[in-house]
Amino acid sequence: MTIKMLNVDRTALLVPRKNMIMTSQSIGHRRVTLAGEVRSELERMIVEGDLAGGEKMNEVALSSAMGVSRGTVREAIRSLADSGLIDLIANRGAYVHVTTLAEVRNLYDLRGAVFAMACASAARRVAEGAEPGLPKMLDRNLTQMEAAALKADTAKYYTLNIEFHDLLLQGAGNPKAKTVYGNLVKEMHLYRRKGLSVPMNMERSLEEHRAISAAVIGGDVEAAHTAAHQHLVAGFARYMKITDRVSATSD
Repeated sequence: MTIKMLNVDRTALLVPRKNMIMTSQSIGHRRVTLAGEVRSELERMIVEGDLAGGEKMNEVALSSAMGVSRGTVREAIRSLADSGLIDLIANRGAYVHVTTLAEVRNLYDLRGAVFAMACASAARRVAEGAEPGLPKMLDRNLTQMEAAALKADTAKYYTLNIEFHDLLLQGAGNPKAKTVYGNLVKEMHLYRRKGLSVPMNMERSLEEHRAISAAVIGGDVEAAHTAAHQHLVAGFARYMKITDRVSATSD
């Protein structure tokens, strides 16, 4: 039997396969994005207090509220297991994590170490001319924080406080440190609000921000590191003072 060899354009054979691969990647990408969006929304709900510490995460209610499948919500919840925001308990489900005092102290220590390092790096980069826009952004942020403090606008100050820290982490030029810091901050949002809830605390926090900003803008690496570390130590003290006050009131 004679086998007839066909002169086939091999690139033509690759087209369907290529299209098929693109379609598969596209579908997978959409699924990942949807679960990611649900995860982000769950994080927001926990951070802003819509889901309180110790509260069970109801997959049915959440999927209905978000307009997605229960499976998507379950996938998003499971992806949060390593974030420190939730606890997965066998045969019981997922619960919003309740932070202990020991955990608070450990998180402050870790965050302080990363933040101090980042501020020192930002100061060095400013001195080297690698962050020419950072001084102006820090000045603008401080001006806005001063206005918020004068009005005793805790919500506005809190937002600007986060922005201040983000500017410095970005200025450090260390993406890995920024990611680590961001994960720590997510675990700290709920109780960090308590430490800024008193106008006097906002003013003290602002003074510490001024010291950090001055050191970074001046390119003083050692001073930036010291001021940043002292800021986190003071932040923990503020948190403890508010916690003690609440405990005394409830006793």
